[in-house]
Amino acid sequence: MDDFRAEEVNKKTSLEKLDQRVTAFDDQLNTIKEEMEVYKSEADTISKDVKKQYDLILALKENQNTIVFNTSVRFKEIISKQSVVYKLLQHRLIPIDTLIEQFNQNFKTGVQSVRKLETLSQDFINLSNDFYKLDSRVNKRYACHCEVRDNTPVFSDNTISTFRAVIEYNGQHFNKTTGKFVSPHDGLYLVCVTLHEWGDHVIHVEVWAGSQWRMTVRVGAGHTCGAGSVVFDMKKNDELYFYVDDADDDAKLTCYSSFTIVSL
Repeated sequence: MDDFRAEEVNKKTSLEKLDQRVTAFDDQLNTIKEEMEVYKSEADTISKDVKKQYDLILALKENQNTIVFNTSVRFKEIISKQSVVYKLLQHRLIPIDTLIEQFNQNFKTGVQSVRKLETLSQDFINLSNDFYKLDSRVNKRYACHCEVRDNTPVFSDNTISTFRAVIEYNGQHFNKTTGKFVSPHDGLYLVCVTLHEWGDHVIHVEVWAGSQWRMTVRVGAGHTCGAGSVVFDMKKNDELYFYVDDADDDAKLTCYSSFTIVSL
């Protein structure tokens, strides 16, 4: 009878510990969701600011085109007037060499002014393209949250590719079949890993982006839960995946295991 009661007490204690771990996991997940909302709010604010700057650039570009056009017209008028003056002065016996020198000097100054305006126009065009790229980048901020299927077996020297749910924002770039994420653009990516194993089996999961290894999360040997986060500097079309470096026989991940990827 005492053995039975002791067994019941042990079961109750185990359940209470599991509830505490589940509560901790929920707190972590809520924290990640709140951070994602903050990132989204900041992205919206930046997008609005970039749109304002882009509209201002367009207005300046239109104004600059008007200035260039008016200057060209004015330049033609000056040349025409100088031609008339040249003829009048020629009739009045003004030295032709002096007149030609003055004309060439004025013409050279006018050409330099037009070239400066053309350079300014190209600078505005380049700046507009940079703002467009920035606006596109902000509007396409990516986030992904992958939840592992309950009691998912894991094996050494394998990539995790079994998921209960994959939730993506701003595009589909995570391949559930291969378990690999392909970056949609250059930039920094935050990766968060939460592991929960069942049965006290050792599991080591590494995070790889191309040839970059930055983090290993370990569970087992008395620690059923493990978590970590890391930032990768990735190029467009780089692959990121979760590689099982070591796992005991019959090692499994529970449904409380998940992976989150957010572009910064």
